[in-house]
Amino acid sequence: MIARNVSEGRESSEERELVKRFADFGFQVHPEAIELLKHYSDNRKSEGQLDLGALAESVIKSIDPSIFVITPEQLADFIKKGARAAERETSEVKPQMHAEAPAIIKSFPEHRVGDNKEFLPHFIDRYERLSGILRKRLKCGQIRFIKNGSGSEEISVVGMVSSLHKTAKGNLRVELEDGTGMLSVIVPHHQEIIPDEVIGVTGFVSHGGYLIADRIIYPDVPISSSTAQLSLPLPEKEKQRGTALYAVFISDLHVGSTTFLEETWDSFVEWLKEAAKSSGIAYLVVAGDIVDGIGVYPGQEEDLLLTDIEEQYKGAAGYLRAIPSHIQVVLAPGNHDAVRSAEPQPPLPEGIRNFFPDDTCFVSNPAYIQIGGRQVLVYHGQSYDDFVNSVSRLSYSKPEDVMVEMLRRRHLAPIYGNNVSIVHDEHDYGVIDPVPEILHSGHTHTVGVSKYRNVLLINSGTWQSQTPYQRKRGINPVAGCATVVELSELKVKVMDFGRRSGA
Repeated sequence: MIARNVSEGRESSEERELVKRFADFGFQVHPEAIELLKHYSDNRKSEGQLDLGALAESVIKSIDPSIFVITPEQLADFIKKGARAAERETSEVKPQMHAEAPAIIKSFPEHRVGDNKEFLPHFIDRYERLSGILRKRLKCGQIRFIKNGSGSEEISVVGMVSSLHKTAKGNLRVELEDGTGMLSVIVPHHQEIIPDEVIGVTGFVSHGGYLIADRIIYPDVPISSSTAQLSLPLPEKEKQRGTALYAVFISDLHVGSTTFLEETWDSFVEWLKEAAKSSGIAYLVVAGDIVDGIGVYPGQEEDLLLTDIEEQYKGAAGYLRAIPSHIQVVLAPGNHDAVRSAEPQPPLPEGIRNFFPDDTCFVSNPAYIQIGGRQVLVYHGQSYDDFVNSVSRLSYSKPEDVMVEMLRRRHLAPIYGNNVSIVHDEHDYGVIDPVPEILHSGHTHTVGVSKYRNVLLINSGTWQSQTPYQRKRGINPVAGCATVVELSELKVKVMDFGRRSGA
């Protein structure tokens, strides 16, 4: 679990003495700062170092005297940055000793990663960033301070969903965790809670210690958006045009498959060439699965026209070279491409990039880019599989509904351990921060365009007709479509080249 339950009750005499000691020097101290100090002191004691009183003296000496209330954040900063220097003033400390991390970092989240402790920073980052968003909207406390109630006092908490269970009455029992403990929350059955997401809950505590939820609050997206991380320059020819700027969004070419729609693609390229004469089409953004790959699903070799991965990419590069040269092409990988399957996926490797035109822009999956002054988040979308399997009303036929859920939860792939593998990293790249103006995905092989708040949602379909494997799974592709966006006003038009070519 995220943290072991902390015994609750009245402050100990030791805690009261600490509060008095800080007060003697003109400081008030937050209760959570006291808990953090005790945790740090316990670790120091085990190593034969400072007791709690001496440690408090060190903190008092290091804190700016203009501060009135000592917060957990200030104390954590002391622990991480100033502990060694402060301790040397009050005791003999071995030089090689280092400060312990704050309590939340030491305890998060054991059940989720088992023996794979390298995943701890990943989940800590997710929790801290998403709970930080929620705490700006909710006045809430930590789970360890929640006690059995009479149902008369409304409280709010923020935590990560550890597990879900059905109750005898058909409701959900959600095990919610933060950095201090675990709490069972009873949620009405119609709520769509999924594992590993971070949510806020408002409700009342029963005598049995359950939080009876009145309201679920998601991190969700604000109305405004932020600055992009990667900006693509406007092609010089488009600067000279002075006309409206357009970007074209496509996905899932699957070059190398026997079902790749070559004639439909040719029709698309001819349209691009014709449209380029009169309109400002400046960008083509591809959201992964550029080729069909090798060994991605059982029996795939029977569906392949090109059984060599390099030949597949050479073929894809040839198709993209036919696109007018003034259009900036952006390529992100997907789960069929020749990169690691775990997310985040890096850009295509250099040996493969060399097959493509020199000005092709290769990005990771996911990736933030900026085109024509608009911020775009490109994500291939393998987490669609987990969302559809977890929320009954979601389906591959309406991919935009899944994208809305990503935005509400502020995470591209919140569910851990199912279809989406993740790379252990101190930064969780699935967290949607900053919020884009356009979210572009693929993977489902279906088309969906919608708007949620101020974010334009695009799933751009595929360039592959139905394979025997897809037929067995009941997947009905929407093939040969390209989504055209006028960037100044985000006006959208879906072009159907499959219908034009008779695919």
